[in-house]
Amino acid sequence: MIDAIRNSIAIKIGLAIIGLVVVVLLAFYVSLHQLIDQVLILQRAAHSTIDQIEIWLVEAGIGAVLMAVGLTFFLTNRLIQPLARIESAAREIEKGDYMIKVPVQSADEIGRLGVSINDLAEHLHHLDTSRKEFLADVAHELRTPLTYIKGYSEVVFQKMAQSPEEEHEYLRIIYEQSTHVEHLIDDLFSLAQLDEGAWKIIKEPTDLFELVQRVVANLKPRAVQAQISLMFFGESFGPIMADAARIEQAVANLIDNALRYTCAGGRIDVLLRLTGSDFVEIAVKDTGSGIPEEDLPYIFDRLYRVDKSRSRRQGGTGLGLAIVKQITQAHGGFVSVQSKAGEGTTMIIRLPFY
Repeated sequence: MIDAIRNSIAIKIGLAIIGLVVVVLLAFYVSLHQLIDQVLILQRAAHSTIDQIEIWLVEAGIGAVLMAVGLTFFLTNRLIQPLARIESAAREIEKGDYMIKVPVQSADEIGRLGVSINDLAEHLHHLDTSRKEFLADVAHELRTPLTYIKGYSEVVFQKMAQSPEEEHEYLRIIYEQSTHVEHLIDDLFSLAQLDEGAWKIIKEPTDLFELVQRVVANLKPRAVQAQISLMFFGESFGPIMADAARIEQAVANLIDNALRYTCAGGRIDVLLRLTGSDFVEIAVKDTGSGIPEEDLPYIFDRLYRVDKSRSRRQGGTGLGLAIVKQITQAHGGFVSVQSKAGEGTTMIIRLPFY
């Protein structure tokens, strides 16, 4: 993009210089043509003097210079002003003003640069908002279980339980809440590894049919408890080269996300199929609440949450789908989503088949 803009500016400056030279030559040509006519007239009339000819030459030269300066100023202004506005906007973005907009008045490379700056500002605004929301979410996600753990552990420690059954219930709550904190920390650690490039993918022959079947079986008790039908439909087509542990984590994250947004009596179908000869497709289709259209471009962004006010029962911190995207891309695949608010969602992982 930068090289294209640089080349475009160089071309426009070159054309401006060529235009300037042409204008100067035309001005001199016109002036000399008029001068010759005047000389011929003067010769015929015998009234001309050398001084008058010099004056005409000076006037012609001044006119040509003024025309050249005017043209140069006009062309330079057309080039410099948009770049100056873009530079000003970039400085405001650097200061944290992501609401700045660059006026786009052309469809050339400079105009496209202005559009890119506007898109960048919008994206940075989205990331900044998501970051602030994430910090608040993480604080809440940590504060709530830690409050439970501290309160119930104090009751158990001081032997304030009225019966062994009550004490056992308190210990169960402490265990569940500590597990929630552990999962949150694991997700944060995974993202930290992704940021540092320390997350290694170790590919080996992997039977996706067995892998996905195992993940579904592991999560089925949770689906039964939530009164959700969780079914697996797949075909076995031999092993692919993949990191089994990471793919298992990605599939589990997709099913976990579907369980969070599907109400009792709903259905989740996990599909495994070969698409053509190049890709294997793992799809998780639910009958949940769906995703609004305006949220779809950001659904796999880190820290993003569709429903900012959702309850802790739905949980999550917006990390799971971001991890799915990173795992899939690390395998040379891609992830997509099809959804409509109120009509359910289908998350799709496509992996190279080789």
